[in-house]
Amino acid sequence: MNTADWNEFIDAPPCTALQQGGVEDRSFLSTGIGLRELDGITLLRLRSLQDFNALESSMAACGIVLSAKVNECSGQDPVALCQAPRDWLLFSERISAKRLLEQMQPALHAQRTIALDMSSALAVFRLSGSAAPWLLSKLCGLDVHAGIQTGAHTARTRLQHAAVTLHYHAGEGPASKPVFDLIFDRGYAAYLWQLLIASVPHAEQLTRLYGARP
Repeated sequence: MNTADWNEFIDAPPCTALQQGGVEDRSFLSTGIGLRELDGITLLRLRSLQDFNALESSMAACGIVLSAKVNECSGQDPVALCQAPRDWLLFSERISAKRLLEQMQPALHAQRTIALDMSSALAVFRLSGSAAPWLLSKLCGLDVHAGIQTGAHTARTRLQHAAVTLHYHAGEGPASKPVFDLIFDRGYAAYLWQLLIASVPHAEQLTRLYGARP
């Protein structure tokens, strides 16, 4: 590759996970389902052997809220998804990975804590609408409807062959619809996109028959 070609490659905007998988349409809308790929999301993996109280306090001083309870979400943006003891995934829609790492730096113990930028390795789909719980219930082993009653939370599961982290957060207002962010290895993007869309008609049928939140 000559210098001109290399510079063109460097300057080219990165493909999203769906575009890399050959899927150009990155949004889908039907009566009960809204589905779209989120682009430019910051995802940082935080693992620590520090005493939790000390880590929680130092992170709070940096503007980051942590919870020690597995499957619990804490904070607004970034939101910290507790995936396992001493293991969090930080999710931000507005703060770059570089800026977030700089923000966290004073709280990171060099020998006991690691923060790893996973933004380019993972992809995110945002799933919403009244039929979203039935759609997920068809494809994974979680009791999605019961989970909604607990409020915002996270859970790790599989949608058929793909490992996925679910992040549930309700929309605003009394008539809000469920919102799920699906976080997964970007190599599964095209497969999951086609799987979800193919399952929409039955999920909408189940919603009409049994209601959105049985």
